[in-house]
Amino acid sequence: MLCLGAALAGGYRVQPGDTLWRISVSHDVDLTVLLLLNPEAADGLKAGTELRLPERHRVAKGETLWRIARRYGTDVNTLRRLNDLKGDALAVGQVLWVPPAPPGSAAPQAPASGPAVPVERIESVAKTYLGAPYRWGATGPDAFDCSGYVGRVYAELGVELPRSTRDLWAKLAPVEHPKPGDLVFFSFGGRGVDHVGIYLAGGRFIHANSLKNRVMIEPLNAPWYRKVFLGARRVPSP
Repeated sequence: MLCLGAALAGGYRVQPGDTLWRISVSHDVDLTVLLLLNPEAADGLKAGTELRLPERHRVAKGETLWRIARRYGTDVNTLRRLNDLKGDALAVGQVLWVPPAPPGSAAPQAPASGPAVPVERIESVAKTYLGAPYRWGATGPDAFDCSGYVGRVYAELGVELPRSTRDLWAKLAPVEHPKPGDLVFFSFGGRGVDHVGIYLAGGRFIHANSLKNRVMIEPLNAPWYRKVFLGARRVPSP
């Protein structure tokens, strides 16, 4: 039986004689999830150590992994690992393990709609797939074409975009001077738009390059890209 006072907000203080298995059973937590949140516990438990215990989140209509991650102060990859998710699809009513709120923080609130995605967040998610191979028609996570890559990045940021490069060009608002997070478009054959990437800070952009066969970062002002650059479009806020 667990000792009184062992429970903490968002966690548990290890008592003499405790084992990970006993703690997982007592708190109805998967042992694998407990280890993912407390990797140091794999080397053994020490009385007085504080373990993080996960919370549960029931998926509501319209929620995405990115929105849930933002609500709980974590990231999409952590949610995937905790819940052994292979993709991004969620079902209404599905129960997910989520990390506990940091000590002293207020209870998590649903994210407000409207504000733009932080630039550093866009770049962080975009760089997750650096080096992934190019494959026509692919939308990830193991390979991408250009619009599949853009769609994947923004899906993780809570924004659903049109699938094709032409629809992205036609349906998003044009901007004269791109800012980080805007989409940049190219016409390689001179017969309309046929390639898209994500503009980053410092005049760079990241894209699934079909010629070099991978996701990579390149300078937008390189002679070749200046020649074929078509324009930029702004992605709406989630």
